[in-house]
Amino acid sequence: MAKFSFADAADEEHPHAPAPDTAPAADTTDAGGVDKRKRDGDGGPDDGAVGGGSTSKARKLDGVGGERALVGDGGCGREVRRVGRDGDAGISMRIDPDLLACSICFEPLCPPLYQCQNGHVACISCWSRLNNKCHVCSNNAIFARNIALEKIVECIMSSCTYAKWGCCHLVSYAQRSTHEEACLFAPSTCPIPGCGYRGFTGCWSGHFLVDHSADCLHFVYDQPFEVNLEVSLPFLVLLGEDDHLFLLLNKNMMPFGHAFTVVCLRTGNLNWKFSYEIKAASKGNPENCLQLKASVTNTKEWGGVHPAEAFLLVPYVFCGSASLTLDVSVARSACV
Repeated sequence: MAKFSFADAADEEHPHAPAPDTAPAADTTDAGGVDKRKRDGDGGPDDGAVGGGSTSKARKLDGVGGERALVGDGGCGREVRRVGRDGDAGISMRIDPDLLACSICFEPLCPPLYQCQNGHVACISCWSRLNNKCHVCSNNAIFARNIALEKIVECIMSSCTYAKWGCCHLVSYAQRSTHEEACLFAPSTCPIPGCGYRGFTGCWSGHFLVDHSADCLHFVYDQPFEVNLEVSLPFLVLLGEDDHLFLLLNKNMMPFGHAFTVVCLRTGNLNWKFSYEIKAASKGNPENCLQLKASVTNTKEWGGVHPAEAFLLVPYVFCGSASLTLDVSVARSACV
């Protein structure tokens, strides 16, 4: 059975992302040798401009059973191309993306789908609240399953919105939102309160240089550095030389002291593993020293939850009136 693929533009723009490659045009001749280029409104020898204008941005994706899917953005509508097995005729289709969303809640359509006698479609969630009254016709309606549309929706495969940042997953269009909520390549939110910036590994240094230059400490891996931390701050932002973003978390554990740990806000492939070391000395007696060496916890978002597996608990007597000095080092090694 033929598998179709669907793609649309990414929601975020990466400042360092390369421009997508432009793929060669698909074969426009059917099995009988008839030229079908005029269906696309061009008729010229270059089939890259679909609908008589914009250039199609596309890339090749491996399909099921040896088939290949050529996925592109054809301008005002999405262009879905499938190149069949060797010897098969290729077909080119254009799909209005509005047809793939419920006209009531605007969520992606997924089976079961219901339509009134005039063909107006609703997802099952909205249909269950219509009480046999069509939202378009405004009349009492007789709803029935639209099996044909259900099959179309089920066979459409979509590339992830974050494909340009490295996600190679092809997912069912109906499950696209669920995948992207948990996608490893989705952006992280800046931890500075009130910022709201969403970024990827590789663009944090520029963001902090422009917007939070006073809130970030740069460091070099495997080289210890001193941190003078105000005990009232919940965290300190640490930026590695390779643009990985770390948070030195500080949690007040009354009546014992302050618990310190390090997490990494990261997206993309986990090609590196990180460890850290924290040392704290008593203000009154520097010979009294506490030390922790542990693995860095990875997270895409930090919502105020502190890792409980490993942390350094520093008693209040180690702290000054408003600050504490820590010796910190972060190590990086390649994942095997």
